[in-house]
Amino acid sequence: MNSEELENGFRQLDSLSQKEYHEPVTEVALAPEDDEKRLLRLGRLIGVVLKQPFAMGIDIASPSQYSGAYRAWELEPEAKFQDASVRDSWQYQALESLRTDPDVISTLGWQPANVYDLAQTAHHERGFFGFLAVSCRKYLCKDKKLRGEIDRQVKASKSAGFNLKNVTPETVVASGGLAIGTYLVQAIPVLGIMGAPVIAGIVLIIYSVGIDAFCSWASDRALREYDPAK
Repeated sequence: MNSEELENGFRQLDSLSQKEYHEPVTEVALAPEDDEKRLLRLGRLIGVVLKQPFAMGIDIASPSQYSGAYRAWELEPEAKFQDASVRDSWQYQALESLRTDPDVISTLGWQPANVYDLAQTAHHERGFFGFLAVSCRKYLCKDKKLRGEIDRQVKASKSAGFNLKNVTPETVVASGGLAIGTYLVQAIPVLGIMGAPVIAGIVLIIYSVGIDAFCSWASDRALREYDPAK
C-alpha cells in the first residue's frame, strides 16, 4: 500500500458513492446522523466493492429507506462464480479467505461450501461488510498495539486541524490516512488481500465514527447483518 494506491482507492470509493447515494463519500462520512447509520452507509459501499464482480447494479426509482441508496445489487447465477476472470479477482480471493475464517464460521455456526455459498448467505451488501467486520474485529478491537498506533494518528491529524469536510484523497492520505491504512494491512490478514477502496473505506470509518463505535457495532450488530430478513 502506497500513497498513490490509497488515493486512487479514495477516488474509486467517492465515484461509487456518487452513483449509489448521489453524494460524495465525505458527505456520507459527515452526515448528521448517528454513528451507526454513517458506519452502515460507508460499510455498504465496501460491501458493493466486494460484491461487484459477481453482481449486477440496478437503478431504482426512489432511494432505499434503509441506506438511501439509488441502486440495488443482484447476485449473478452460480455459473458466474466459475468464470476465470471472476476467480482471479481479489474480491473472489478475499471472500474465499472470509469463507474459511474461524470467526466467520463461528458466527454462522457452519462453514459455507464455496464462495457462492458465502455470497448467497451474505445476500445484501451490508452482509458482505458484516462478514468483513467480523473478520477484522479481533485485530482492530483487541490488539492494543494496533489501536494505540491508529489512535495516535487520528489524534495527531485532528490536532493539526484535519477534518473530513471538503477534503481530497491527497489530504486524507497525507493527514495520517496512509499510516492508518498501512497499519491495517500489516496487522489484519484479510485486508492484505483487499483492494485499495476497501482500505480507504475502513480509514474513513475510523475517521468518521471511531474504533469504539465500530467495535461496538461489530460485536453487537454485525453478527445479524448477513440475515436478509434484518
